[in-house]
Amino acid sequence: MDAASAPSLIAHFLEEIGAESDRRGERAWTVGVPCQKRGSIGVQVLARERTLGLRAFVMRGPDRDHVKVYERLLGKNLTTRDWRFAIDADGDVYAVADAPLACLDADVLDGLLGSLSALIDETYESIVRMGFDVPEGTDFRPPPR
Repeated sequence: MDAASAPSLIAHFLEEIGAESDRRGERAWTVGVPCQKRGSIGVQVLARERTLGLRAFVMRGPDRDHVKVYERLLGKNLTTRDWRFAIDADGDVYAVADAPLACLDADVLDGLLGSLSALIDETYESIVRMGFDVPEGTDFRPPPR
């Protein structure tokens, strides 16, 4: 896939895998990825010259135990293949991934979005409980539709 054909092919791949997506520009989309613990997570998808960039907001910066939360996320980065955690200047947490356009097809894109869902389900509750005052007995599940 070359940079010129990438937008139309990515749009086709998103449709093929049945992703809930909105076109945000010539080379950009927002995709909703369902998660068991957090509910749907929005993913910014951007077709660059040689790579597909994906970025998802996970949670705002923690109110407490910042170091423990960030250590947990950095440790998780060692065990994930495609996605890694990052923080911005405000301490907000994101999941980010890049994939070469040359290797991209519907199965690869579906795998990237699916692995994000699994990653969020594995980490979300623990980092929220660690970084915020969560009442005992709070059950983490998607909000009702």
